[in-house]
Amino acid sequence: MRILFLCSGLEPGRDGVGDYTRSLAAECVRQGHECRIVSLNDNASGEEPGCLRCAASLPWARRVEQARQSVAEFDPDWISLQFVPYGFHRKGIPWRLAHALKPVVAGRPLQIMFHELWIGSAEGASFKHRLVGAVQRRCILRMLRVLAPRVVHTSNATYIGLLKKAGIEAAPLPLFGNIPVVEKTVDFPSQLAVAGIDPTERGNWWLGLFFGTLHPEWEPQPLLGILLAAAKRANRRVGLLAVGRLGAAGEAIWERMMRDYGDEITFSKFGGQSAERISELLQIADFGIAASPWNLIGKSGSAAAMLDHGLPVIVTRKEEIAGVHFIPDPLLYRCDEMLESRLVSGLPKRAPESRVVPIAALFSKSLQQAAHERAQSPRA
Repeated sequence: MRILFLCSGLEPGRDGVGDYTRSLAAECVRQGHECRIVSLNDNASGEEPGCLRCAASLPWARRVEQARQSVAEFDPDWISLQFVPYGFHRKGIPWRLAHALKPVVAGRPLQIMFHELWIGSAEGASFKHRLVGAVQRRCILRMLRVLAPRVVHTSNATYIGLLKKAGIEAAPLPLFGNIPVVEKTVDFPSQLAVAGIDPTERGNWWLGLFFGTLHPEWEPQPLLGILLAAAKRANRRVGLLAVGRLGAAGEAIWERMMRDYGDEITFSKFGGQSAERISELLQIADFGIAASPWNLIGKSGSAAAMLDHGLPVIVTRKEEIAGVHFIPDPLLYRCDEMLESRLVSGLPKRAPESRVVPIAALFSKSLQQAAHERAQSPRA
C-alpha cells in the first residue's frame, strides 16, 4: 500500500506525535509499504526525505495547497491523520481543520488516529475544562462528519467509550514507545555513583524512574509513603531517577520531593538525554512511575516506552470515567493498598522488545481489511 501520513509537527525529539508518526511510517516501509509524511502546523518548513513540513507561520491556504499537491504527487491508497487538537491549534480548538483538510483528502480513503480527544470529561473536571472540552468536541465531531473516515483508531478504552457515546465506532490501536530498545552497554550509569549510590551495592536498591513531563496534577503521596514502607520491610533503599524534561510544574514537584524526602530517598535528575542513553536507563531501573491517570494510561508515550523496555509501571493517578473499563497490560500496577505487598514480593520485568513491529502490522492490516470490506460491499 501507499500510505500518506498527516500530522501537525515533525520536529524530532520535541513532538511526540511527530516522533510516533516517523517511527510508524518507517516500520510500515520496512514491512513493504510506501509512505510519505506531511506536517501541517510545523515550526519549520521544507522538504526532507519522505517528508514535507508546512510551517505554522504560512497562511493556512498555502499549507493546504502544499499538502494537496503532495497528496496528488504521491497518489496514496490511504491517508492517515494522526490527530491531537493542541497540535493543530495552540488553544486546542482546531475549528478550521475540517474544511482545510477536505481538499487534501479529496475523497481518498481516510484513517484517523486520535492521540487525544476533548478535555473535561473526567469526573470533577473544572468548569473551564468542561467548557473548552465542549468546543473541542464540536470541532472533532464536525471533522468526522466532513471527512467521513473509513477507519477510526485510538489508544485507550476511555476514548473509545467517549467516541461511542457520540455515535462513532473506533477500534483500539496501542501506542509503542518512541525510544528504540538498544543493547544495554553499561551495568550502572556513572552519574548514579556521583549521586551517592554505590554500583557494587546495586542489589540493595530499588530504582524507580520518571520519564518526561510531571503533570501539575501529580502528587507524590501516597506513592512515596508506600515505597518507603515496602523498602523497610524488604531491607532496601529507594532511588528515584528523572529522565527527560520534567516541565516547569514538574521541576517544582521534584524540588519539593527532594526537600521533603531527601533524607530517606536518593534523587537523581538526568534531564535531556540521547535515545540510546534513555534506553539504557529504562533497562537499568526496577520500575517506572507514570504521571498519567489510570483511565488514560494507554495514551502515554512515556508509559509505552517503559513497557517496551520491560519495566513494570506504577500508575499513581486514579482518575476514571464511569462505565469505561479496559484490560491493562500485566506490567501496569495501581498505586493502591496492594502495592506495598507487591513491591516486597518483587515486581517482575520482561525482556525489552519494541512493539512498533506488531502495532504497525495491526495498523496496516486494519486498512487492508477496511479496503476489502468496502470492495465486497454492494454499495462499493
